[in-house]
Amino acid sequence: MLRHSKGQAPRVLTGWQATPGADWESLSAADKDKVREALLRDQGRLCAYCQRRIPTKDKRMKVEHWSAQSGGEGKLRWTNLLGVCLGDAAIETGSTTGERHCDTARGDKKLFLHPVEGQGPSPREYLGYTAEGEARPSKEKTDARHVAEDISALNLNAQRLRRARREVYEMLKQRLEEAGWDAAALRAEYKAAGIQPGVPALEHCEMVRYHLQRWARKQNIAL
Repeated sequence: MLRHSKGQAPRVLTGWQATPGADWESLSAADKDKVREALLRDQGRLCAYCQRRIPTKDKRMKVEHWSAQSGGEGKLRWTNLLGVCLGDAAIETGSTTGERHCDTARGDKKLFLHPVEGQGPSPREYLGYTAEGEARPSKEKTDARHVAEDISALNLNAQRLRRARREVYEMLKQRLEEAGWDAAALRAEYKAAGIQPGVPALEHCEMVRYHLQRWARKQNIAL
């Protein structure tokens, strides 16, 4: 799960926010596109939940409400809106079967962790990742049950997500081994894993940050 800062909300959203009873379906197609682009801008064009790249040419993304619309609150609040992937392997690949994850798996289940800075517990503090690509509750925190429930609700350990994380981990480790685990190399990788508005971010960047921090601590290197 990402942890990112929200930029300025698109102007088209302001008017709708002041309209009684307005929800996502109230927006025109053009207005929805402007909201989608602003979400992708802030999120480095990654899914807020699984951190995969969101394709933009065919608009294969969903606008997710962290606090479900069925709850009746914050339907168009900017900090409540997230850009997420389709989360359906069957639809994405054309297969007759496939795993579901992210918003597609979640439904209306409440979440504990929040991808937006300043909005609830940070995934960076509560989520850890194994070398095999498994997302799990951090050992340093005491809210393991709530974190495990989020992982389950979003199916963040779907097979294809674990496989993708493992591949990114192995490539990262190989690069650092070739660099001799040099402090400068660790810092360069850490900087590259950051999210900059308007710049496509590294897929699974939060997992990368997690492992870089772990390796840096072992060598007493400040990132």
